[in-house]
Amino acid sequence: MPENGDRLDLVQRLADKQNNAGKQSLAERAAEKLALASHGDRSPSAASADMPQKPKTDNTSTKNKASSRENRRLTLDFRKLEDAGFITPDMQQSHVAEEFRAIKLPLLRKAFGTGKGRIERGNVILVTSAQPGEGKTFTAINLAMSIASERDLHVLLIDIDVYRHDLENILEIKDQKGLVDLLVEDDLNLPDLLVRTNIPNLTILPVGNKYPEAPELLSSHKMIALMADIAARYPDRVIIIDSPPILASSEASVFAPLVGQIVMVVEANKTNQENVAQALKRISTCENISFVVNKVGSDSIMSPYRTYEYYDEYRKQK
Repeated sequence: MPENGDRLDLVQRLADKQNNAGKQSLAERAAEKLALASHGDRSPSAASADMPQKPKTDNTSTKNKASSRENRRLTLDFRKLEDAGFITPDMQQSHVAEEFRAIKLPLLRKAFGTGKGRIERGNVILVTSAQPGEGKTFTAINLAMSIASERDLHVLLIDIDVYRHDLENILEIKDQKGLVDLLVEDDLNLPDLLVRTNIPNLTILPVGNKYPEAPELLSSHKMIALMADIAARYPDRVIIIDSPPILASSEASVFAPLVGQIVMVVEANKTNQENVAQALKRISTCENISFVVNKVGSDSIMSPYRTYEYYDEYRKQK
């Protein structure tokens, strides 16, 4: 085997043949490595090449996320909402606002009260009905608006009605990813999908894009885990879920054991007793069910909205 000096001489002769002036040739780099190996030394450049490099910050990704969140802000049209009968910050003294004060108080006592009145997951409230057209989305939005008017309470309004998207249509939320997209796309995060509004205490999670398998996704283990995460993530926030009708789909019965309270909207003089009984059986895994009787009529001596806590008395009558 040739000595180190012989090897360096050979490499040097090869290096002299290179014509790239001012540039270190491949042979020269090889000579440098051989020289270092023969002395057991390491140059600062070689040592630093082997050290782990600090990952570069992806400023573009961070900026894109910030921009995405900024774009997910919704300016609610209060005038349109008022004309359609909804509560707005400017309509807190209206008759509808007074009605929903009466509706929300027993719900809030169960969510944040003290002693035996407080129930587990009481801040997670599902709003549904037996059949379509009874006013469940109207009730869910007004309940959210009413609670959001409280100075120290924040509301997260979630739409899980994958069939009609009424909530998005009413509030004019367009082309926004939401709940179903979160179940489909692994790279999405919940905070990035929340839509902030010009009501400081109101945030919305839209249902998202339409997928053929959306009903199956809402009954999946991933959805159950997501609901548990939402409840744990926002224990001090009222979470209102607008669900499809009970007898028209399975979502309400799937979500019943995941929530603390259910508000069941019943249209006066329309929903018959048999449908109410069938609907109650499907959501009976939730023990705290309240009724809101809707569309009683302005000419009635009773309020347009009537609320009933629980349904124990109804059970006794059967």
